[in-house]
Amino acid sequence: MPGLAIVLHTDQNDLPEGLFDEVKHIANPRHSFIDKIAPLCDTPFERTVFLDTDTLVCAPIPDLFDVLDRVDMAAAHAPFRSDAPFTTPNCFVELNTGVLAYRRTPEMIALFRDWLRLYEEDFARTGHLESDQHAFREALYRSKVSIYVLPPEYNLRTVMPAFLGRSRVRIIHGRGDMAALERWVGQSRDIRLFLPSVLQLTKRHFSILSGPGRIVAALIHGAIAPFVFAERVLRTWKRRLLSR
Repeated sequence: MPGLAIVLHTDQNDLPEGLFDEVKHIANPRHSFIDKIAPLCDTPFERTVFLDTDTLVCAPIPDLFDVLDRVDMAAAHAPFRSDAPFTTPNCFVELNTGVLAYRRTPEMIALFRDWLRLYEEDFARTGHLESDQHAFREALYRSKVSIYVLPPEYNLRTVMPAFLGRSRVRIIHGRGDMAALERWVGQSRDIRLFLPSVLQLTKRHFSILSGPGRIVAALIHGAIAPFVFAERVLRTWKRRLLSR
């Protein structure tokens, strides 16, 4: 989509020439998710698609602007969910804030400012800026903006498994060999499962297969079980060491 204007908010100075239409400097960055919230209020566009720095746009996305004819904001579900106590109903799950399409309206600006305030309160209480999505969840639930939830093809998070439909992946969100990921997800339009690591498979995943399928699955599971066990043990010790 070469005709679109691009605005970058950054604290960096060594930038490629001719790529961005405007560069806005972030003063006093805290190098956390909180740095992106205030710039969302400062968009010069009537309709904006915001992207985290670890995203790759694989295909044109004019439909993200088109859907804003009907709603104020569009975002995809965060792939991770839990039953921890929340200020919202449990079914009102978090949306991932790495890909946001939104209209510049007073309601949206109010949402972003409430999000920033809640995030600052979380930081004052916990001393951590680990995730911005808890505060966003609460601010969104209390707001009056209309929303649409995007499918994972528009925000394929590479850290968690994802189910992909019969359509092209538009945006990959993660780090690593992004070009290889783009080639892989673009090879097919069939229904497919994206699995970042074979270590995420467990014996329970094979329990619903047919008899022959279970035999094959048992052989596969037997091969990977030692690695799953080792990863689980090492992860526990890593957390213990880092928490000291």
